[in-house]
Order: sequence, then C-alpha cells, then structure tokens
Amino acid sequence: MSATLTVTQVVLPTAPVGSPNPLPAIAAMPQAPYEAATDGLPAEMAANIRYGQVSTIHPYLIQDGYDRDRSPAPMRVAVLENDQVRAEFALDLGGRLVRLLDKTTGRDLVYRNAVLQPANLALRDAWFSGGAEWNIGMRGHWPLTADPLYAAEITGADGEPILRLWEYERVRGLILQIDATLEGAALHVRVRVRNPRDRETGMYWWTNIAVAQMAQSRVFAPAAHAYMTGYDGTLGRVDLNAADPRFPATAPAAADYFFDLAPGLATAEVGDAPAARPWIAAVDGDGSGLAHVSTAPLIGRKLFVWGDTPGGRRWCDWLGGETGAYFEIQAGLAATQYEHLRMPGGATWEWTETFLPLQLSDPRLDGDWDESVAEVGGQVLRAADAIGSAGVARLEAAADIAPDALLSVGSPWGALEHELAARSGSAFAAPAGVRFVRDGEEGAYWAALLDASAARAEAGGTAPDGSGGHGSIVEPDPLEAPASYVTGDEWDHLLAEAPSTWLTHYHRAVAAHARDEHGTAISHYEASLRHRRSPWALRGLGMALRQSDGGTAAQAQGINRLAEARDLAPDLAPLTLELAEALLADGRAEEASTLLTTLPAELRALGRFKVVEIRAALALGDTETAGRILEEQFDVPNLREGELSMSALWHEAFPGRPVPSWYDFEMAPEGAEG
Repeated sequence: MSATLTVTQVVLPTAPVGSPNPLPAIAAMPQAPYEAATDGLPAEMAANIRYGQVSTIHPYLIQDGYDRDRSPAPMRVAVLENDQVRAEFALDLGGRLVRLLDKTTGRDLVYRNAVLQPANLALRDAWFSGGAEWNIGMRGHWPLTADPLYAAEITGADGEPILRLWEYERVRGLILQIDATLEGAALHVRVRVRNPRDRETGMYWWTNIAVAQMAQSRVFAPAAHAYMTGYDGTLGRVDLNAADPRFPATAPAAADYFFDLAPGLATAEVGDAPAARPWIAAVDGDGSGLAHVSTAPLIGRKLFVWGDTPGGRRWCDWLGGETGAYFEIQAGLAATQYEHLRMPGGATWEWTETFLPLQLSDPRLDGDWDESVAEVGGQVLRAADAIGSAGVARLEAAADIAPDALLSVGSPWGALEHELAARSGSAFAAPAGVRFVRDGEEGAYWAALLDASAARAEAGGTAPDGSGGHGSIVEPDPLEAPASYVTGDEWDHLLAEAPSTWLTHYHRAVAAHARDEHGTAISHYEASLRHRRSPWALRGLGMALRQSDGGTAAQAQGINRLAEARDLAPDLAPLTLELAEALLADGRAEEASTLLTTLPAELRALGRFKVVEIRAALALGDTETAGRILEEQFDVPNLREGELSMSALWHEAFPGRPVPSWYDFEMAPEGAEG
C-alpha cells in the first residue's frame, strides 16, 4: 500500500523542558566530559580536531528549567507509515526519530524511550535519550535538540509522501533540510546542509541512533581498526580483532569506538564500478536488528556504550528509567566526533541515509572480527539493494520543491538573518526547498529593529514620525527579560545605528561579552545602566568584571553588581545561584550560607541550592550539616554529563565511605585519570 503522512500525539510520562533560562549564555560553554589528545593521530584528523572549536553557545539560551517530576503529557509527532514500517518524528524536539517500528515483527528498531526525561547532556543543557538524533554544527548534542523544527508534507512525483524538516542553526549559520520517505521496510533520509553566506564556517554532522541493549546485542561496522576513547582523555588506535567491541553489554566502562572504515569493506558494486556505501549494524542474539547504510559523504561510524560501571548504569536509569539500557550506533561526516570540517561559503553538502530491518541468515557469528564483519557486510548491502532505489530517487527529485502548508513552525531566525543580509548587501542563499517565517515573540524585537532601519532608510535617515528614533518600537520594561539575543557584526551594526537605549547598549554588551571583549562589554553595560537600571545589565556587568583582568577589586565589585541584580529580580533562581556560587568561589562561604537562609523554602529545596549549602557547610568545617543534607538523597536534575560533584562532596563529607549509587555518575574505568 502507499505510505501515509499524518500528525498525531503520543502521550508519555514527561518532565517538560520548561522555559529557557533568561540569562544569556556568556560563560564558557560546557565541554564534553573528555577531550582528544592529537599526539600520534593522522595529520588531517589532528588538524580537524584543532579547527573550528566553539567556546560559547551564544546566542542560544540555556534550557535548564526542567525537573524530574513526570506526568502524562502529549508529544506531537509526524508519522510516516506503510504496511511494513512506522516512523515517528518528534516535531517539537529537534525532529528526533523517536520510533521506527518494524510492523511485520512488532519490533522497535531504535530504542523507544518510554519516558521523556531531560538531562544535562546537550550544548544547551536539556537532552533526552532514545531514537535517532540529528546533530549539526559543532561537537555535542546540537542546540535544537529540544526545539521545534519547521515541517511540511511534500508529494513525490510518484504520489508518495515526503516529510520535510528544516531549520537555521545560529552558531554556524547553517541551513539544515531533512527529507524522509518510506520504501518497503526501509526509511530513507536525505540530508542537505547549506552554508548560505559567502564565508567559510565549521561543519559537523553525526546521526546518533539509540538501540535497546540486550545481553546478546552485537554491533558490526566495516573496519579492522578503531580510534577508541574511554572517558579518560585518550584517543588511541586499536586492532578490533584484539579489542573486539561487538558485545556492548560486556563493555567494562563507557567508551567510544570510532571505526576507521576500510574501503574494501565499505564498498559495493554499482553498475561496473565500486561505490562507497558506509554501513553499521546492530543485531540481537537471533540475528534480527537494524542496519544503517549511507552514501559516501557520511564516512564516520561509531559505537557508544555506557559500560558496566555504577555510573554507566546510573546514567541509563537517569535518562530512561524502566525503559532499560541502550547503546548507540552513529554516523558522521568525519572519522571522529572531535573533528570539525571546513565548509566553504555558498557550499551545499548532501547525502542519503537508509534505516532498514536486518535478519542475518546465521545469527551465531562467533568467528573473529574480520570474518564476522565481512559476512554481516555482505548481508547488509544485499538487504539494502533488495529495497530498491525508488525512494532515494523520489527524495532527489523533490529536494527543491518549495513547501506549501506547514505542519510545524520553527524559529524566525532564518527569515531574520535573510532580511539582515539583504539590508547589509551580503549573501544569504537559502535552498529553494525551505521557507522561514519571521513571526513570533522570540524575534519580535529584532524584526521591529529591521523594520525601523528600513523605514529610516526610506525617509533619508529619519524615522517616519520625524523623531529619528525607533519609530514603532516600544522600549520594554527593564525588569522584563529580553526574549532573545543575536550574534554577528551585521546585528551589531544595526544596534549601533539604532537610537541609544538601555536595551541597545545591553545587547551590544552581551555580544561583546560573548566574544570575550570584556572592556567593550563593561562600557556598554554601564551605558545601559545609565539609561535604566536592569537586573540583566547588572548581572552582565558583574560577570564581566569578574572575568576581566581587574584583580581582586574587580572580583569584589562584580559580586556587588550580582547582588544588585538579584535585588531587582529576587525570584529568579539562576541569578541567586550565580551570586551564591560567586561568593563560594571567593571564599565567602559564610555570606553564601546566609544568603541561602533568605530564600523561600521551595527555592532552597532545589538540587543546585542544596549543593551550594553543602559546599558552604564544608568550607566552614561543618561536616555534620553537609552529611545530613547528603543523606537526604536528593536529585540535581541538571547534573552535567561527566560532572562528579556529588561523589566528590560525598567523599569530603564521609571519608572512606563508598559513594551510594544515587550519587555515582562516574563513567571512566576504575583507576583512570583525566
């Protein structure tokens, strides 16, 4: 039968992501729990690792407003379905493929999480496990992992439906287009990434596919060697016959295996010539499972395992509860996830990925690694060939069809950046197959600035009302948090040309602050405060003073500004938390402890504030209070991946006592350093 595309809801026990933290992300971006050393690596890989590092997630806001209290709530999904397979995409959560059901067997081919529980693993904090995630731009779980994407239905030339998802990624300035369609038992996904400007940018892509972990789960990829890291700071090349990774459930600790694909094992005859067809497969003890095959640009393949450590088991439980354990098979543009590639201005990169069920003819596969990989690879590519190419051709032919009615609306930034580029006379070449909408509160202030700039230009440099000002722009109450932020020289020029207000100076300050230009940031924060006092400019000024080279005097002044910001917005938990942590950092534990006593009970009960209370007590030598709080067994909902603060506090409060399981998030192998 023909496939259908519908939009429906799936109800899950859910801890909502919540509203973004209104404080701009001007601090250094949280890094992944381990870094790659480049010693001994191939020159190209080492160069890619050094290139394109990102130090801040600005202009995005952090998403840390969730907790661990779950209740039933709907998840909006787009469903592609035929008589063999059902694919569900979470429209409001980065377009994640949250389910891929093989209807002929009733088996979920990807790990289908039974709950939606955010945790602090993404670049903007909130992330959830399960399904297949699209990661673009920079190392880590991408900024839109918990945001809505644009979506539309496109009809192929043969009448079959195509689900199109797209968005604009703001740090790298890239436009992402994902087209998905069904063909028999397979899901084809065609990815197109456009750099719309005429300047180079860093590029990164990994498709992360979670798979339910069983005792006999096995993973294969066409490689004889892999670059392996074990959450200990090393990245070494291993022989897979000697360090066989095929059984994720037996992994002793969390690890990444970046497979060094062997050309002879990752090709297949197409016509009279070999064609690169990278693949990876995950199967259970009966030989059934999932295969992922792509076209050549997607040359990277990886296995991630949580490992059999208390911390690894704790993370699986933290993210999925009773859903159980999982591992991930992944596909990327580079050999490892530490690398960023140089994407030229105006370039378009595209590739096709196919997800299909796999049934091995002999599920035992107990030979050595090379023999097993050769056997599995032949069956994977034959299964892919049996699917046919009509679906891939459908996607290629429809790539430039403009969307009509929208199933889902994303952010306004693609539209606003396009307008800004036109105003400044710079390039912004969006693909024909996407359409952005500038409406919505998130971009309203910036849309009004663009409109006012155009009106001034038409009136010869004066606003239509003769004021020379913003025209229709209403300056917001300085006690209300700005809805969004921007980055880039073009936006800074627009703000510089606009009339001087508390908000224009504030936004210029934040942009400079994110570039580590602390002197410029301080000047604009102070100018903003001369217009109107706001908690946002005071907070920014306090942070900039503390990050500057002003010495102990600037550190103290910074704390004073943070305290003033908190006085203006006493109910904003992130402001109070930043002030408390600054006091602790400066050795003022008694003041931090006193600050906590002024908080409402519901605020003081939050996990991060309990951590501050414990740290203050330990700094004051009060191990009894610290121990009492720790033994209450509380949660810190946004504990960062790789963060070992809870076990460290436990060791300090209870020397010699083992860390209880609920505080043990250590993923490195026992005795590892780094």
